[in-house]
Amino acid sequence: MAIFAVSFASGIFGPAAVILAEEFTASETLVQLGVSLFVAGFAAGPLVWGPIAEVVGMKRPLIVGTLGCALFHIPFGLAKNLSTILVSRFLAGAFGSSVLALGSGLVVKPYTAIPRGIALACCATSINFGAVLAPIVASYVLDKRDWRFLAWIVLVLVACMVPALFFLKEEQASKSAATAVGLNGEGSNHSSTKKPRMRCIDFARIYLTKPIVLFCKEPILIIMTVHLTFVYGLLYMSFQLFPLAYKERGWADTTSTLPLLAVAIGLLASLVAVAAFMTTWFKQQWQRDDGVTNPEHCLPPMMAGAVILPPALLWFGWSMRTSWVCQALASAFIGLGLQLIFISGILYLVDVYKVRIVPAMSIHVTVRSIFAASFPLWTKGMYDSLGIEWTASVLAGFSLVLAPFPFLFFMHGTRIRGWSKFTEKATVAGRRM
Repeated sequence: MAIFAVSFASGIFGPAAVILAEEFTASETLVQLGVSLFVAGFAAGPLVWGPIAEVVGMKRPLIVGTLGCALFHIPFGLAKNLSTILVSRFLAGAFGSSVLALGSGLVVKPYTAIPRGIALACCATSINFGAVLAPIVASYVLDKRDWRFLAWIVLVLVACMVPALFFLKEEQASKSAATAVGLNGEGSNHSSTKKPRMRCIDFARIYLTKPIVLFCKEPILIIMTVHLTFVYGLLYMSFQLFPLAYKERGWADTTSTLPLLAVAIGLLASLVAVAAFMTTWFKQQWQRDDGVTNPEHCLPPMMAGAVILPPALLWFGWSMRTSWVCQALASAFIGLGLQLIFISGILYLVDVYKVRIVPAMSIHVTVRSIFAASFPLWTKGMYDSLGIEWTASVLAGFSLVLAPFPFLFFMHGTRIRGWSKFTEKATVAGRRM
């Protein structure tokens, strides 16, 4: 729920852009920075929260981050100029990113392969489901209330998540730097009963640089991050693109966001599909291998999503002259395709980098958010230049270029992991889970 609340906060700002542009005499593109800077905060935060969590455990960073995300909506709600709004949105995103960077790590150790997969699928769906619902809620709130009311909604929603985080079980294994696993996979020789002092320079060398080194040396992490960045950015594009398409049909500002419900249905359908996959085919493979986890067995849903997404985008773009129902159906398949890619990609990364999940997911969320933050800034310009048909065609082309990679990893992932010093190789991945 904390992931849902923070993601909801990221998407709620978009419908207010036109109102704020008029109130503060600014361009709509400049005001859209309120969305982009929140997502940019998702990029900045994980490189701090991840290393801190490796030293002190996950509980305290999650509490501080979620509380900070809530509190920075106070200056947003009280703002008298656009600068205050943009800065508070960035800081709220940076603090809120703690749940995105660390949330996956919470479900790695407590669960075996199948429950872990379903739990991670729920986490991944919460990330995008909250962001999709937010513009719909915001458009109807703005029809009745002032834009500042959006800040108070998010403040209450996110703040309500904080008390629940106090009941998390502390990650004792990660509290001491002495027992933390370095990039070379070797633990410290310090006694577990004595916590060593750590200088700031050592903290920076061991923990702050670890995610960057990991990303630079891992082709699986790089390619999967590129693919997930595209579908994540595509989702944020849809918050502008879909209402623009339906306004072209003559729909009002409020009703033009309703087709995003079709995307939300697609997201939920993908969760059901992945849960069914985990309890059928994946379970059969897991039992056949005597409880040995193979990360590549997580990839079939991603392969299906890679096949679904390009034609769904073309269907959406080139159905502008048909019934709105046809375009709404295409929207549902877009949601289904992109979320199958997103969920399965997260599952694969978690299983591949299980022993280094915190630095791997921290750098993944950072890179994903850096590039996704730019998508809302050029969506309107792309639409004005190309129209909905060719905008959708360009996006379909990009998704088609990325489509072969899950198939490549499914066939050759074990060999590629064998080249790495940082992944679970065949001998390590063969542990019973």
